[in-house]
This record gives sequence, C-alpha cells and structure tokens, in this order.
Amino acid sequence: MTSRKLLVTRVCALALLSLCSSLYAGIYVRIEFDAKQMTDKPKTVNVAGAFNGWNNQAFALTDPDGDFVFTGTMNLDEGEYQYKFVLDANTPTMKWIEDPSADVSLHIDDQHQGFNSVLVVGPGAKKFDPPKPNAINQDAISFKVDDASDLSVGTSSTRIRVRTLAGDVQHVTAGANNERLAMRKLSTERGTDIYGGVSLTKTPFLFFLAFEDGAAKLAFDKQGFWIADKPPFSFKPLEIAKTTDVSPPSWAADANWYQVFVERFRNGDTSNDPGDFPFEHLVPWNGEWHSTLPGETPGEENFFHGAGNVWNRRYGGDIAGLREKLPYLRSLGINALYLNPMFEAESMHKYDTADYRHIDDNFGVRDPDQKNSGASASLVTGPSAPNHERGAHATEDARHLGNREFFNLDGSPMPAGYVETEDPSTWRWTKSDLLFLDFLKDARAQGFHVVIDGVFNHVGRANPFFQDVLANGKRSKFADWFEITDWGDEKNWEKRNDPFTVHGKPGGIQWKAWDRENGWLPIFKKTPDTGLAHGPREHILDIAKRWGDPDGDPKTRDGIDGWRLDVPGDVPHPFWKDFRKAVHAANPDSYIVGEIWPPAQPWVNGGDEFDATMNYQFATACQQFFVNVKTQLKPSAFNDRLVKLWFMYPHQAAMAMQNLFDSHDTDRVASMFVNPDRGYDGANRPQDNAKDNPYSDRKPTDVEYQRLLQMVAFQNTFIGAPMTYYGDEAGMWGADDPSNRQPLPWDDKGPYTNGVGFDQKIFAGFQRFITIRNHLPVLREGEYYPVKLDDESNIFGFARQLGKDVVYVILNRSEQSRSVTIDVEPGGYINFADPASVKIEMTDPSGRPAPVVISTAKPVDANSGKITVSLDGYSTAIFAAPSAAK
Repeated sequence: MTSRKLLVTRVCALALLSLCSSLYAGIYVRIEFDAKQMTDKPKTVNVAGAFNGWNNQAFALTDPDGDFVFTGTMNLDEGEYQYKFVLDANTPTMKWIEDPSADVSLHIDDQHQGFNSVLVVGPGAKKFDPPKPNAINQDAISFKVDDASDLSVGTSSTRIRVRTLAGDVQHVTAGANNERLAMRKLSTERGTDIYGGVSLTKTPFLFFLAFEDGAAKLAFDKQGFWIADKPPFSFKPLEIAKTTDVSPPSWAADANWYQVFVERFRNGDTSNDPGDFPFEHLVPWNGEWHSTLPGETPGEENFFHGAGNVWNRRYGGDIAGLREKLPYLRSLGINALYLNPMFEAESMHKYDTADYRHIDDNFGVRDPDQKNSGASASLVTGPSAPNHERGAHATEDARHLGNREFFNLDGSPMPAGYVETEDPSTWRWTKSDLLFLDFLKDARAQGFHVVIDGVFNHVGRANPFFQDVLANGKRSKFADWFEITDWGDEKNWEKRNDPFTVHGKPGGIQWKAWDRENGWLPIFKKTPDTGLAHGPREHILDIAKRWGDPDGDPKTRDGIDGWRLDVPGDVPHPFWKDFRKAVHAANPDSYIVGEIWPPAQPWVNGGDEFDATMNYQFATACQQFFVNVKTQLKPSAFNDRLVKLWFMYPHQAAMAMQNLFDSHDTDRVASMFVNPDRGYDGANRPQDNAKDNPYSDRKPTDVEYQRLLQMVAFQNTFIGAPMTYYGDEAGMWGADDPSNRQPLPWDDKGPYTNGVGFDQKIFAGFQRFITIRNHLPVLREGEYYPVKLDDESNIFGFARQLGKDVVYVILNRSEQSRSVTIDVEPGGYINFADPASVKIEMTDPSGRPAPVVISTAKPVDANSGKITVSLDGYSTAIFAAPSAAK
C-alpha cells in the first residue's frame, strides 16, 4: 500500500522559498505564498513535502497582515526536498499545487500527472564566482563532520563526501590514521563537484582533508580550514571516536530479497482454500486472467466494474505452497523473504487486519466447520472486506473468521471455549500460527531470513476492538483506540450481526479510515508524544514481541527476522522509536524496512527507527534510465542520481536498502518496458487512471525482456540489496493492481493460455545476476564510482571497489553494438555476465547456485590498464578477477 495523495490542479499564484540565514550555519527556510492575484483566494495554506511525510496540515503558513500573503519559517537539514502547497486542506475545495515560481528544471514527476517542486538547502543553492586557476574557493567547500552524508563511520569502514565548486579543485585527499584516500570525483550537480570514497579504517581514528589546485593548497583538520604553503602538509587531525548511529543487522547487506504475495504464489494445501462468499470465490490457478472464469458473471463490463469478478477471486496460495517452493527460491539464489500481510483478515491481500495475533487460516489450517457459531474472542463476526485496498467491490455479508481452537506453544491444546482478550498473557496459538512458526524454522534451516508486513496505521472493519466500539460506543474499553468523528445516537450502541446497516450512516458511529471516511480501513488514533494512542501503541508493541520472539527467549531465534512497515509515514515518529526498541528486545538481529516512497532520511538517518526503506527512489531512477525511450535519462544524469542515492543515507543503511523495481503497488517491471515514458507508477491502471493514456497489457517482446535483464544486471551490481517481486523471474507481466497480482504460472499448474507461462530464459538471467552478486563480496560491500559516461553512445560504466578488489560493470543502453574501452586496474579479468566464460551451477544441491569459470575461458588482459569490449545492443559486461568469486 502507499500513502501518496492524488496531486492535481493548477492555479495562478506567486510563491517564494528562500534561505534566510547563512548557507551552512542556518538552514532556516522562509516560505511565502502570494495569493493576492488569485480569483478564488484560499482561506488556509499549508506546505506538505518529504520533510513532514506529506502531511497536509503539518506546516501551516499564516497571513498576519490579512493581505493574502502567507508566510512561515521552518528549520531543515541540508538536502533536497519535494513539496507542494495545499490550499484549504481537508475541505471540499482543497487543492494541491506545484510552486509556480520554483525552478522547473528541478521539479519531479509526482506519479499523478503533475509535478512536485524541489527545495534545495545547502550546496547548489548559492551562486559563486567562476573558479580561478591556482586558487581554491574555500567558501564553496561543503563538509560537515556531524553529517552522516559527509562522514559515515562504521565499525569497519568510513565513507566520506566532500563538495566543492565545480572545476575548482584538482585533487581531494582524505586521511584516516595512516591511510591516505585519494577521493574520486563522482558527479557534478548544479555547479558543485561531489568527491567521495570509502576508507577501510576502523574507529576510533584521526581524520583530515587536503585540497589541491595547481599551486594552491588547502587543508581541513582540527584547526579548521587553513592554507598550506607547500607539501608535505603538517596536519593536526580531528579525533573521531564514535560510529554513525546506524546499524542494520550484518546480514542485511548480503540479502537478496524476494517479495511474496502469498495468496498468488503457490497453492500447496487445498484443504485451507477460501470458501464461497459473495466477496470470495475460488477459481482455477491456470484460468485465463482477463476472461470470465467458472462461477463468475459473464461480460467484459463485469471484470473490473459491475460484478467486479476480479476482486472476488481467490486462488488459495498458502504457507504450504511457499514452503514447498523454498528449494526453488534457493535455486534462484534468494536468501531473504518479504511476505505480504499474513495476519487474519477478510480480503485476499490482508491489508485490512482483523487480528494481528493470528495467522490467516486460509494460509494455514482451517477449523473443520468454519461456519459454526461461537466465534472466539480473537475474531468476531463481521462484514465482508474489500479485496483491494483502494476501493470496495464486496457485498455486505457476515461470516466467522479464523480458527477457534487454541494451543500452547508446545502444541498441547487449551480447554474448549478458551477466550483470549487484549491482555497478552491470555494469548495462545492456533494451528495456523504453529504451522507458520514451523515454516520459519524450516526457512531458517535453508538459509533464509523472513520479514513480514506490519500494517499498524489501520485495521480492517472486522477487527474485534473496532467491532467492540461499534457495539458499545463510548462505553467500549477501546473507545480511545480509533479516530471516531461522530458517536451518533446512543440507541444504536448495541451488538448487531451486521453493524454497518447502521454505523457509517446518519445516526450511526462515524470514523476516519485510510481509504475514505467511514471506510474499510479504520485508522488508529495518533498522539504527538507517543505516535499511537496508548491502547493501540501497547497492543502493537506486544505484537512485535509475540512474533519476534514467540518463546520469550531471544537466543532461540524462533520468530521472524523483522518487519516491513506499511504506510509508516502516517504514524508519528515517536512510535517508531519505541517500536524499534521492542523489536530489538525480541530479536536483536532484526531488520526494519519502511514503505517510504520519497527520500526517507527522517526515518533512517537517526538510526533509531528504520534500518532501510523500500527504495522507490532507486526504482524511479532505473525506470527513467532503462525503461523510458523519449524521456530517457542520459548516462551522466543517471550517474548523478545514483551518487545522490548513495549519499542520501549513511553507508551502512545504503547497503541495506531494498532496491526494487516493482511491487504489489505498481505495474510489473516487464510491462513498464511495454509502456515507457510514464511517471513511475503513473497511468498504469486500465480501469481508471490510464483511460486517457491507454496501458498495453500485452506480453513483452524478446527485446523488451532483454532490456529487463540488463536492468536486473544493474540491480545486482549497484549499492543496496536487490528485491525481486514474485514471478518477475518467470517473465510475468501485467498492469497495476489487480493485474500485478496474478498467480505465478508454475509448469505443473498449467496449461495456461494467452502466452502465459514460466519463461526459463528469463529465470536463467535473474539467476545469473543474483548469483554473481551473492559470490562477489565487492558487489555487496564496495564503494561506487563511474568509469564511463558516454551520453552520445548511451554507454554507462561504473566500478565497485572493496580494498584491492574491483568489479567493472559496463552497460550498452543503446540498441546498436558498441566497442567500449575503459580504464581499469592492471590484471586479468573474466566477464561474469558471459555464459561462454562463466556458468551457473548448483554445486551444492542443499545450498544456492555458484558462478563457475569455464576451464577454456581466457581472462581479458588488462596489464595495460585498459579493457576493450564489444557489446551487443542492450547487453552488459561484468569484469572481475576469477579469484574475486567466493
């Protein structure tokens, strides 16, 4: 799920953002919005952006003189921030608008047929005189010891960034202890050269910087900046004693992720298949997606709309199917799993949580008679839920959810009629829960880490605590858990088989929901001090402990390995700080990743909330370079984006980012190549937002698949942990939800129609590049720098380096064959991307594939310090020493 708003509308207005203090000391930003010339003048103006989680009421401007000039001042760290003005927030006339006076060369597609403005704070925001020979503009140098983007100190390495006036400096050297690091110029952006590098020193250490431009020498050390007449410099280094407060688990940088949408991955147990309710209809796994399937209402008009056949489909994917295919995932090279929501819920996607305490019975074990009366306190009778988090197509219907038999952790049964409450001491386990815990044990034994989806901003309408509020109104012990906007008539506070015949309507209880007012996803109440109100806060913290450490002993590692957090920007920061403490108390080696689409520094860089983010910024840059045709980023511009991404977060966090292309919230990456030049995740839903720009749902061509594999090669060679959305490795294609959630086409579940099938060639490509990353440590831990940026020929080359080990990656982004020469460290190199030189083998059937250099393969001689390679269109070379693979 994603919390992005629908950003539309244009108006005529004047707006101004300006720095009102010194460039490096201040970062106070004055914001002004001049609405004097507007016909429909706003009553309120707010600023929403990446700095406040796009909250449309977090920062209000004021109009002190009553002249419709709205102003305000905020304090920001250095960086670039996307933002918009929100006029008359949360009213029928609310408008989100781009800043008309902002630099349009910087604005960024908002994925909703509009643009976000960009505010630059720090270097690049100020103009300097042109550089002069034999002179260094000290005022244009930007470096902060306490900024993790400039100095990221880990336990075994230190990343350094320095920014100077473009063209002003010839050499930058960093010193740490007895090591000297000649820093490379990585990119040039808006008049600023960016130098960077990684030192392999350990802390504590002594640190200094030295700059040279012809005869001019400049140093930065304990004395600050000072002029050095001639080398050798006499330094008084700074003492750096602590590491950056960012510490993802050690396994996170080595992870190669696979996202599993469980209901559509594999049906391994037909006994737990969903039933036949108006909103839940079991269909054949191999049924043609766009056709009317058995039991559905005929007619194309009933696919998305009308009867809404597609929203009611269930395919029966479950834990047994996932467990059965763990060897398949090992053969792909995967070692980390992100599972979409697993908890009891009414929908097939499970983002409408009914009960965080228990695994959904359709994924695990169903009670023999699911329709008998006498539901447990864990789950109560409730309405049907939407099958799609952005809209409802279900019919109101009551049913019992979940298992009603409880067991101790050792499998011994609890007495019949045992009741759970909100008190964690009363919580026990269902057969589905125990099956999931056993799956975790099996997955761990096969070398997998497993994180699950935590949807803690909202629940589903079947949640027992929300149901209790509807039944008891203000008398409910859970009355303070939810955002109730109107308690309605007290006469309606009573238990009903279907409370929604009254509540959500005039006279009934009204509530705020994530999807809409009185919607399917009631939100938890928020507070500024603790993030979530006391009741839901304590409940979710107890849930974190339950699944992170089921037996109460952190040493046994019997629970999950962490959480992926859904729409966490909707929950204030204080809660996530407490959540991290609870998670790490249960499992100190846990990984926490947030679904944050914009830059996520506020959640990551402090080291006290998330370890990483689902890196949609990476996905957007890759789409713009690899997918787009008319609007393709040039190699130099792509490099600029990559450098920005690397330094956006501390080095440890950058290596742990989940680098994805697509997910359950976007169109499939293969279909992006069929539909280029759209905003990322924009105009990709044929049933609504693609009507004016039709989206093609055809099968990709061989060339489009070849381009996809080039993109996968890059994903596995850049900084960060790659993530594959289930089925991409099989060649699956499709538009955004629901077509991105089709069942994976297993060979033994066919035959399929309309060109659907498991593509072994695509699988082999994914397998090769995943395996290369798994066996070349430099690709998981090394620094990045460009080696070839040829905009005219569309050639992009870069290196990853870790100590003396270097890997060179060259991508021919053009359709034509190219001969490319790059500078390299002298030595002998093998092209690991070439099947004629390196084959991928399951050398250990119980493990994962490994790259094996073919005996007849001849290393490329680079003793001259250069490599020349001929590359076909849309092909990739990955050069490494044969000994680099481990």
